[in-house]
Amino acid sequence: MALDAQSNWNVEMAQPLKIPTCPSSQRPIQELPSTVPAIIPSHSGREVLLPSEIISHILSYIPRRENTQSTFWACSLVSRAWYSASIALLYNRPYLNGGNFSEFVRTVCPSKNAHIRQSTLAVLVRKLDMGELVHNASRSLTARLLGRLKGNIEEFVAPQASFAINSFAALSKCTKLRHLDLSLISASISNKLLFQTLKSLRELETLFFPRSSSHDQEHNTGVAYFWPPKLYALHLAGGVDSHFLRTHLVNAPPSLQRLSIQHCSQVFRPALVDMLQTLGPQLQHLTIRHPMQQLWVGALDPVLDECPSLTALRISADFVSDKMFSALYVQSPHPLRILDIECSPTAGADVGVSASAIYDAVEDGRLPDLRSVRVSAHLAWGATEGTRTDASDLEEILEEAEMERPLGVVTGVWWSMPD
Repeated sequence: MALDAQSNWNVEMAQPLKIPTCPSSQRPIQELPSTVPAIIPSHSGREVLLPSEIISHILSYIPRRENTQSTFWACSLVSRAWYSASIALLYNRPYLNGGNFSEFVRTVCPSKNAHIRQSTLAVLVRKLDMGELVHNASRSLTARLLGRLKGNIEEFVAPQASFAINSFAALSKCTKLRHLDLSLISASISNKLLFQTLKSLRELETLFFPRSSSHDQEHNTGVAYFWPPKLYALHLAGGVDSHFLRTHLVNAPPSLQRLSIQHCSQVFRPALVDMLQTLGPQLQHLTIRHPMQQLWVGALDPVLDECPSLTALRISADFVSDKMFSALYVQSPHPLRILDIECSPTAGADVGVSASAIYDAVEDGRLPDLRSVRVSAHLAWGATEGTRTDASDLEEILEEAEMERPLGVVTGVWWSMPD
């Protein structure tokens, strides 16, 4: 993608670089205010002025996907007015890959020198996803790119290989960030450095923790890290251990309602249960996925009891059993609506959750709001006539509950969910 502030019709994204010209003047078209109307011919031969509001309304029908990026590029070549209306949509969320990344960088970072006037198009970028870039950028280039976009960027997905320590200084200045995904980073990242950066991201709502986070030398100080005050969704993986859960995660803000934990080989059951006892009452969505080697079948049976406000739960059958739905752990009506049960490929014969156990919980009024149940094919709910009957009975009671008291949730039972 190359579109430069001096020749604003250089709007290439996913195609070879072109320099379009104005059909009427054959000269490069400069950037114009969005109030300039488009001029189109009518059947009578008279020109009709098309207001910019109409053009914007037309463009709103184009889905914002990778395969429509070239459509917005083409729209920007129609006229000055179409350019003004489509250019912001084109740069709002650029889809970057190895073929267009270099041109995109030359557009928003025309020079390494800070005193060089920045591109006027850099301010249009709100979402920067570098997740598909592996060896296309250097660490210094990623830091420079964040530095140029810091005033407006709201979402950022870090690349695997070109994000390192020198990028954190620039990241800390992106104070408008609402979504931050560091899950792909391969370099070992200090938790202390990460949380020093998070201090300035006070608008952050969603955080994907780096899977390669490392333990700090101050591991045993017991001083809790500061979390962004508006944090709503947190996804943990990799280097997170029991100490992190007990010391830092329990200090999460009251705004946290969605939590995901997976691939944490150093998280033990006592720390996980302690954390759920603290944060469980505020959680509405919870995901605990395999592999987590320190957990066993039935280890997390009390999860619904510890999280009385959950409306959606995704959990591995490797960590629960039918007792999870018994009166022992679900003693009062629970608001759970969506239940996804996965299963690891290495699960043993003792791993299994039955449809009949869930049916009993719904029938007895312990899960009156449950509407959607999806389970892994490894649980073999469709293997025999008896298990298929149990699944059909469960689906029937869920549909009846939705008819009597609609909650707007897609209702059904699916027993072939991929893991």
